[in-house]
Amino acid sequence: MRMLGISGSLRKASFNSGLLRAAQEILPDWVDFQIFDIREIPFYDGDLEAEGDPPSVVDLKSAIQNSEAVIFATPEYNWGTSGVLKNAIDWASRDRTEGSLMGKAATIIGAGGRAGTARAQMQLLETLSETGALVMVKPGLQVMAFADRQFDGDGNLIGEQTRELLGKHLEALIKWTVQIARPHEFVQYSCEMDVITA
Repeated sequence: MRMLGISGSLRKASFNSGLLRAAQEILPDWVDFQIFDIREIPFYDGDLEAEGDPPSVVDLKSAIQNSEAVIFATPEYNWGTSGVLKNAIDWASRDRTEGSLMGKAATIIGAGGRAGTARAQMQLLETLSETGALVMVKPGLQVMAFADRQFDGDGNLIGEQTRELLGKHLEALIKWTVQIARPHEFVQYSCEMDVITA
């Protein structure tokens, strides 16, 4: 199974990038999980698109299309998701004939302040719903990053309870992905899959 992680934060010690790195550690070996850096994606511009997708956009669309599920890790800025993440999604959703997000299993996680990115996740859910992505909304994962020292100075997840919750979220995502991308295997996976542990 192939999964893709996209962080909406460009900060070096980003908590949201840290969540994706932790997911990479927690997921079983048979899940090929890659993290895509959206730093080089330009602002969406219809004139630029008319000239042909920039290389970074081609890479983004290809990475999404070659994955069975996408994990979006969003920070929260002013009650919303980050501009860079919204911009990447705008590019990825442009070609509905190929529809890199259309029918794709997805989930939203996030680490932030007191609200734990709840408002940003709601905004992002609306955006992804319009793209045709099939977003798993339960169980959710909203981390209050500054409570009880969840991350170290480099943005790595160190909170054991949060790692456990992330593991349960990933387990649910695998089942969700199989149900969408491999429905003929869903019953087998539901009955046989081991619980992911951190």
